[in-house]
Amino acid sequence: MHIRLTSASFCLFVLFLTSFAFAQSEELDIAYTVALHDTYSRQFHVTTEIKNIKQDRLELALPTWTPGWYVVENYAKNLIRFDVTDGSGKRLQPLMTRKQTWSIPTRGLSQIKVTYSYRAAVLGLNQAKVGDDYAFFTGIQLFLEPLGHRNDPSTLKFQIPRGWKLMSPLKNTADPMTYTAADYDTLVDAPAMMGNFDIHEFSVDGKAHYFTAYPAGRFTAEKSKRFTEMLGASIKAQGKIFGGLPYEKYIVYYFFQPSESNASGALEHLNSFVAFAPSGERSTPEQIIGTASHEFFHVWNVKRIRPAEMWPYDYSRENESPSLWFSEGFTNYYGLLANYRAGNLTREQFLTSTAGAASSIENTEARKFIPPVNSSVITWVGYDSPQAFSISYYAQGQNIAALLDLSIRHDTNAAAGLDDVFRALFNDNYKRGKGFTTDELIAIINRITKKDYRGFFERYVYGVDVPDYNGIFGFAGFKLERKTQSTPDFGFSGRPRTGGLTLNDIEPQSPASAAGLRAGDVITKIDGEAIFSANTGALAGKEVKLAVLRGGSEIELPMKVGSRDYQAFSLVEDAKATPQQLRTRNAWLRR
Repeated sequence: MHIRLTSASFCLFVLFLTSFAFAQSEELDIAYTVALHDTYSRQFHVTTEIKNIKQDRLELALPTWTPGWYVVENYAKNLIRFDVTDGSGKRLQPLMTRKQTWSIPTRGLSQIKVTYSYRAAVLGLNQAKVGDDYAFFTGIQLFLEPLGHRNDPSTLKFQIPRGWKLMSPLKNTADPMTYTAADYDTLVDAPAMMGNFDIHEFSVDGKAHYFTAYPAGRFTAEKSKRFTEMLGASIKAQGKIFGGLPYEKYIVYYFFQPSESNASGALEHLNSFVAFAPSGERSTPEQIIGTASHEFFHVWNVKRIRPAEMWPYDYSRENESPSLWFSEGFTNYYGLLANYRAGNLTREQFLTSTAGAASSIENTEARKFIPPVNSSVITWVGYDSPQAFSISYYAQGQNIAALLDLSIRHDTNAAAGLDDVFRALFNDNYKRGKGFTTDELIAIINRITKKDYRGFFERYVYGVDVPDYNGIFGFAGFKLERKTQSTPDFGFSGRPRTGGLTLNDIEPQSPASAAGLRAGDVITKIDGEAIFSANTGALAGKEVKLAVLRGGSEIELPMKVGSRDYQAFSLVEDAKATPQQLRTRNAWLRR
């Protein structure tokens, strides 16, 4: 193509090139180093070297929270010996302008070096830990952000004990101890594991995937092989929705031991996730594949398809969003759906889980008062601590996802489904560098179905109406049957921690209260069996003995487990399903 430039347009062109070159020259040269000199001090030693500075002051900030775990942790509380020097080694005095933001005088300086140690004494999904034979952190805890330079690339170098392994999802270089990050968000969304642990490599669609397991030897090679085969099949099923995998490598980090904080379970990252599971000899691939499939779907939903309120993340404060019912609940649904499509779940298991989500919502009193948009926003109040009155937006969203999927398939005569909504969000929002709003989500569904779904959202997302279950599941020729059954009532809430179930809250006048349990107690066994392998669902109305850790000592407490009525839901095929219903059913349940 031939372009003719006038003198005026030529001047503008030169001005553009000059401006572009100037903008490029303003990019900082940023290098981070994480050194581990010993394990007994439980400290990482972090160095941040910044060059090509061309401003009078440079502000450096440490995040306050980890995306995906909605609790402000104030990571600056773990910093030790924070020190700043210029290129000649002269000490500079930073000024703190916020609780974890430092303003550095840089007039006339082209480079600075910041050094500090980070106390890493707690193993958790949103924490860092230096153990005796391993160390773990996520970049969000350790690395300073040069404000105004969020999109600048950086390098990360490790100095670790001889003989230790190292795994990072960041981009590899020729030096196995050095990685690169395209920008700050990529850097801080990368967990790093070093030490003695098992690594099992597997390939999906020609891309490298790694399953790491700590402690070494606890999850057998046979189990690792079976688990990675199952996960690989789920990954493949998920990739097909979007036309491929959006990364070069992926790492799965598993700790087969309890978390040391309330941050247990699992947490997603850009091209990795971290999870806790019961000790390896008690975990099976079938037990952990559900969590793994869920966390993997976050590769798209949350990490790339993200609510507008979190695009970009504000690491300095809470980021409230009314859309976590979609981000987490729809991920719950697709974790199950992908496992079903991959052959990891039977048709019956998938249908049981789908009905179970509806049952869990309709058996919760709070569903009459708290719509999904409100439960999403309120998560910052009690994400890892008890609330007096709450409902899970995970279950709320999973329930809505199934109902939407079936509604879309019905309204398009089985030509489209929820997959098409996700593809549109991925292409229309993520690829254009923006988050999504609820109005945009509704507009996409309306475009696909040529129907108006605003009323659906007003009733079930912004409101607390009970869905027409039989009508919507009936689109696929299913009936929702309800059956009253007894379920155990313990009267406590807790989280896996410290080798057992750590109790957060005791309900007044409950079985737990009558047994003498207290908040902070750790239940390790029920009738001599480890709590996480005991069949607690069969204990309604029974007398049991609890092994409880309290104040460093183990005590035994008898307990009479209570019971309450529970409406269990199940999906039953209608033997008289019409051809249209069968068409929708087959499209929904196609492998």
